[in-house]
Amino acid sequence: MSSFPLTDDFLTALRLAHTWHSGQYRKGTDKDGAIGVPYVSHLLGVASIALEFGADEPEAIAALLHDALEDGPGNLERGAGELRAEIVVAFGERGEQIALLVDAATDDAPEAGAEKRDWDVRKLEYLTKLPHETASALLVSASDKLHNARAILSDLMVLGPSVFSRFNQGRDGTLQYYRLLADTYQRTTRADVKARPRLQALFAELDRTVIILETACGLEAGQVRDFPLLRQAATTGTAR
Repeated sequence: MSSFPLTDDFLTALRLAHTWHSGQYRKGTDKDGAIGVPYVSHLLGVASIALEFGADEPEAIAALLHDALEDGPGNLERGAGELRAEIVVAFGERGEQIALLVDAATDDAPEAGAEKRDWDVRKLEYLTKLPHETASALLVSASDKLHNARAILSDLMVLGPSVFSRFNQGRDGTLQYYRLLADTYQRTTRADVKARPRLQALFAELDRTVIILETACGLEAGQVRDFPLLRQAATTGTAR
């Protein structure tokens, strides 16, 4: 069993994820007396998708910890820099590699008590940096987005359009962001990405899921790209 790809480091990541996100719930699931879905379910789902699409252990660990720097400060009253340093120490010689993957999955890393920047600023910046990320970073990022898109689609089928009320940017901003993400991943065709067919399959699966979301809302991809909120990303060629 020595060749098994997951070591005790994966258990360490699970413990960190559980500790850092304790008390957090999936957006919109802890309202109106409903039983909240623990946020760790998302982290486990992202790690599962990453492994299904070819992740090695550092990539799978980063998938578990991908929201630590973004959401940990607000939950723990500890700054993102402090949490990142803990990742580096926790995983020894692979710590910086894992921290870099978490960095790439993060659209904001506030210090303790600080607010995140405006949604559109963060998302446009994230879309701009994606094409320059490594194949490993894209795997973690796209796994996160696929799990989110699937969850939105599932809730849309059950709750109808009201599902978008849980997002500050509403239906149009949410759909547009996922459309531009799917476009950006699919347009990233560097050699390191082409060398990982399962990564390309992950991009295609996200695009398929986003198409189903758009169709369920009575929209086509072109309409969604042209919504005003993130149009800058589309018109500058970042995501088209």
